[in-house]
Amino acid sequence: MTTWCFALLKDEPWLPRLLGGRGATKFCWTGYPFQEVSSDLRRFYLTAVGYHCSEVLMLLLEERHPDFWEMMLHHLVTCCLVVFSFSFNYLRIGSLVLLLHGITDIFINLSKALVDTANARAIVASYFALVVSYVWFRILVFPISIMWSVWVESIPEARPEKIISWGFMNFGLFTIFLLHMYWFGMIIKIGTYYRRTGQARDLQSNLSSMDFGDKKRM
Repeated sequence: MTTWCFALLKDEPWLPRLLGGRGATKFCWTGYPFQEVSSDLRRFYLTAVGYHCSEVLMLLLEERHPDFWEMMLHHLVTCCLVVFSFSFNYLRIGSLVLLLHGITDIFINLSKALVDTANARAIVASYFALVVSYVWFRILVFPISIMWSVWVESIPEARPEKIISWGFMNFGLFTIFLLHMYWFGMIIKIGTYYRRTGQARDLQSNLSSMDFGDKKRM
């Protein structure tokens, strides 16, 4: 999905340099709402809508993890934003959000795949790759480039009366950013726990369950 998204956006004027492009995020709003969107981008976006809706369904069907409510909040907000952005033709800025999250998801799933193996070097390497990608894309690029574009650039580039539900869009992105910060704290805690005990834990599990287990053993 990430490769597909980047292949569609690499030559577009709204893909910023921070995400590997040669454009600027202000072009996400030029001519809104009458922006031409390619059929390939629409096809990718509809696939993303289906994927994120299935994430909510899978979360409800699978065994509940300690971080169920945090994940549910994230998936619901993401689904609302993806469907909302498709419905009101915010596909340009929405595609950047999907690309940014997709790149980080590669390293999240890589860490999940390696965390239960006996290869300590692979676990540590995937962990540091995750930390670097998470900090760059979700802690720095997301607020500095994407959120700033929605909050600031959208007003002069597209007239305020044409921007539909500007407040909801900013609220949704800010909620996701707060969850990013929360999970980054958890990721750092996973690293400190591994260094202290030598035990790696699945990134999908909330670290509060670790603390409970430590206290129980004591």
